[in-house]
Amino acid sequence: MNKNNIDSKTLTGGFAALISILVVSAVALAISMSISLLGIGEARSSLDFKKGQETLKIAESCVEEALLRLKNDPSYTGTGANALIVGDGECSISVSPSGADKIIDVAAQVSEPSIYIKRLSVTVRTLGNSINILNFSQIP
Repeated sequence: MNKNNIDSKTLTGGFAALISILVVSAVALAISMSISLLGIGEARSSLDFKKGQETLKIAESCVEEALLRLKNDPSYTGTGANALIVGDGECSISVSPSGADKIIDVAAQVSEPSIYIKRLSVTVRTLGNSINILNFSQIP
């Protein structure tokens, strides 16, 4: 047998092995990319949740600030154009009368790495030096 003659069975077997390796590699690459993309999505979701909770805590702090200022000055109307800086965020407070009650609207914002906003609305009734909270809700 001449060394230059290649057996067709050997050629077919080598080709099948090469195709098998390529298919297995493509499947492994697809699986690893899917896992990586899922991990990135989970990390982004976790960051969004954390920043959302941080923004909510800032909004709640600003409600507390508004309640304290209302207790000390019943004519307090809010921060106006000036925002309060709280931690890594800021908030604005608006106090408006509603009959015998007052409505406190708070908008809090954290801007890093993107913008997160939470809005709260609180209805209170002031009686002398005491303040009663009638309604506390988050505005979607």
